[in-house]
Amino acid sequence: MRALITLVVLSVAGLSTIPPAYAACTGSNGRGWGKGNGNGQFKMAASDKICKISFPGFINDAKKTRIPATDVSFTRKPKNGRISVVAGKGVIYTPDPGFRGKDRFCTRNKSPKVKGKTLSGCVTVTVR
Repeated sequence: MRALITLVVLSVAGLSTIPPAYAACTGSNGRGWGKGNGNGQFKMAASDKICKISFPGFINDAKKTRIPATDVSFTRKPKNGRISVVAGKGVIYTPDPGFRGKDRFCTRNKSPKVKGKTLSGCVTVTVR
């Protein structure tokens, strides 16, 4: 039985990566998290003030289920903003006042429901 656990680009799968309450920015966590080189890309206007980013998720291809990787550790913090985790919701990126440009942070994510697996990668947020 092949039980691959991979990250899926949720918008391709027809699932929303950002619930309506999280519409302060747009983008995707991207691909590659299961292999350790996740590459998320988000864009936001400075007037949005924050960018709410969903957790990457473990995908069980056989069962067609997604399990959010909610246990987050930051392996690289952004240089021009702050990040925090909102339990059960995702990561919030807040740019420094007046910052415009690209900022990047990296995470390592796990889930208590998926033993022994880790997702890791980086997210770039472009503030316009």
